[in-house]
Amino acid sequence: MSTLRSRTLLAFAAALLCWLFLGTAIAQETIAKGPLPPIEKEVGGTCHTPRQAYLQVLYWAKRDARKAALCFDTSGLVSPSKEAPDLAERLLEFLDAEARRIDTDGAPIDAAYLDPRSGQHEYYDPLAPEFRIRRAADGRWLFTPESLARVPESSVFKSMANHLPSWFHKRVAGNELWKYIGIVLLIFFALLMQRMVVFFIRTYLKRLVGKTKLGYLDKAVDRADRPIGGLVMAAVFYIGVPKLAFSIGIARGATLATKALAAYSIVWLGYRLIDVLSFWMESKADGTDTKLDDQLVPLIVKTLRVFVAVLGGIFVLQNLSVDVGSLLAGVGLGGLAFALAAKDTIANFFGSVMIFIDKPFQIGDWIVVGNVEGTVEEVGFRTTRVRTFYNSLVTVPNASITTTNVDNYGMREYRRYTTTLGLSYDTPVPKVQAFCEAVRALLSGMPGMRKDYYLVEFQSFGDSSLNVLLYCFMVCDDWNEELRIRTHLNLEILRVAEQLGVSFAFPTRTLHIDTMAKSGGHNPSHSGPSKNDELAAVVDGFAKDGNLHQYRGSEIADRYDNDGKRDVEPW
Repeated sequence: MSTLRSRTLLAFAAALLCWLFLGTAIAQETIAKGPLPPIEKEVGGTCHTPRQAYLQVLYWAKRDARKAALCFDTSGLVSPSKEAPDLAERLLEFLDAEARRIDTDGAPIDAAYLDPRSGQHEYYDPLAPEFRIRRAADGRWLFTPESLARVPESSVFKSMANHLPSWFHKRVAGNELWKYIGIVLLIFFALLMQRMVVFFIRTYLKRLVGKTKLGYLDKAVDRADRPIGGLVMAAVFYIGVPKLAFSIGIARGATLATKALAAYSIVWLGYRLIDVLSFWMESKADGTDTKLDDQLVPLIVKTLRVFVAVLGGIFVLQNLSVDVGSLLAGVGLGGLAFALAAKDTIANFFGSVMIFIDKPFQIGDWIVVGNVEGTVEEVGFRTTRVRTFYNSLVTVPNASITTTNVDNYGMREYRRYTTTLGLSYDTPVPKVQAFCEAVRALLSGMPGMRKDYYLVEFQSFGDSSLNVLLYCFMVCDDWNEELRIRTHLNLEILRVAEQLGVSFAFPTRTLHIDTMAKSGGHNPSHSGPSKNDELAAVVDGFAKDGNLHQYRGSEIADRYDNDGKRDVEPW
């Protein structure tokens, strides 16, 4: 378990302990909606109304159990004098432990009240529907025998505590000492169960899922172990805390804390399972040729995370008994101010929408936006991330992209290559012409080159060379492939020059001491073919079906693969 999650769970345990000590500051009675000053006049055992019947039990159960049982129908009890007081104590103990706060203010004060559902003189509180009261023949409202039969026995923990030494029953902050010891042991047991569940999921369940060879299931197990452990802790508290029979204030606090832990674990689980969905979507996107899905996956994942976070927050607040409706209404009133403060964020959001609609670029494209140049790495709600060629990451607001010229090199159908090939001035005219024709033949058959348009022309007389213009286009998807094709083309041009006996000029200057040619002088000699038919044979050799070209690299490099191992079939 990560340090952060461990601290979260320990913080919850500490908060639960704080509730135990601070809970006594909350009303200790089960009576709802504040104190009732004239309550003594309504708990005299008359039981004239449903309200008086409830108040009789709630007020006297901890003061005088015999008086608390005055509003019980004891016709079904064997020994009413002994059983009725015990039933009153157990009833209040159960209501407190379950944090059921009876709404006595909402109880009828009409002695002739009729239940609209059944049409009978009976009533029950929505929080405790199993404990009904009914009007008897003498006009009193009494807890029915069926209701008294549903009062549970004392908890196992309390029965065990009755056999403990007397000092365990000393009261601290309104509760017996053994209850505090019990809650500490319960927290320890909950943490132990959480660790055991996480260990089981990581060890046995992961091994079982691994046999399916499904990557997303394996990732789901990795991401769901700790949230499930949190749910197990919440289940332990939900079952165990009521058994300790705390007062209503502490029981309510513990119940809220348990609900918060359960809600947090559910939201945490949903948030982590989004990573599993992301993994599955990315695997599907990698199997397609289009880049649009690669661009949509991160945005969908972020949207789902925001959605889960917002709904999860509302879910947690609802479990903490917060009035979410009023809270959302307050948020609505402040919406205008928020919109004005977040206008740039909203502009960037709509910028991201326009990027997806217009598709000026996709993930992986080489773009230039303003003074930023690089490869698109991610398109988010607010910004687009561009990885520059010196490996820095530039964040560009989406709003600025929609108002700026975007030069997308990644959308090029062809990549241009233009250069000047400088031949030495002593190159004979037939060889200059043969060189141009051979390079044209080379381009017409070389893989990766555009075949319908290219230029190889004797362009100009340079200061120290005869300049041949090479203007062509390559068909490739990225810069790496462009450089590889360019390398192969340049190597083939060198072979053309080698076969023709043509040399490339250096930037030189020649100083002539004597400008008059001497008798018997001759031009510098050139190696290689010199006759027209020999030159034509070299040109044909570099054509598409010729035998002189090596489109994919040097003779040495062609015989080795990327790992330095000799290829079975050279390029």
